[in-house]
Amino acid sequence: MASPERVFLDSNVLVYAYSFTDLPRRERARALADLPGAVISTQVLSEFANVLVRKFAMADDEARNRVAEVAARCHVIAITPAVVLDAFRVRARYRLGFYDSQIIAAALAATASVLYSEDLHDGLLVDGKLRIVSPFRPRAEQRHKGYRLRLRRPRPDRGH
Repeated sequence: MASPERVFLDSNVLVYAYSFTDLPRRERARALADLPGAVISTQVLSEFANVLVRKFAMADDEARNRVAEVAARCHVIAITPAVVLDAFRVRARYRLGFYDSQIIAAALAATASVLYSEDLHDGLLVDGKLRIVSPFRPRAEQRHKGYRLRLRRPRPDRGH
């Protein structure tokens, strides 16, 4: 029996797992958090906690409970000095911000094959082994990024 695919979740995915306003995204995010190979980092856990208490003004006890739920669902890896140092390599190679690079470096350290994030570059293949995927975009959009339906306004008849 094959081992489950290791997927890494960014904090924005976890935030949607507790959304009350976007039910389809909430269900998708919860399904990802429940995957047997789901991994997060201590950075992701901290960012998630910060959004709960600052953006959503959640009481500390409730926020603590939600952070504990996520930590129990997912495998959590610590941000080590090695991950911080690798973030500089990722930053230089892919021209990303430091904290985004640190998320990627943590996903690489966790040997994840997919990094689910709404904020990073959907479709980017990092080091030939980690694909960044936006979990909320329809699959057709992910494959055909340039395709969009464009409606044109009818031109007024110019009497020709």
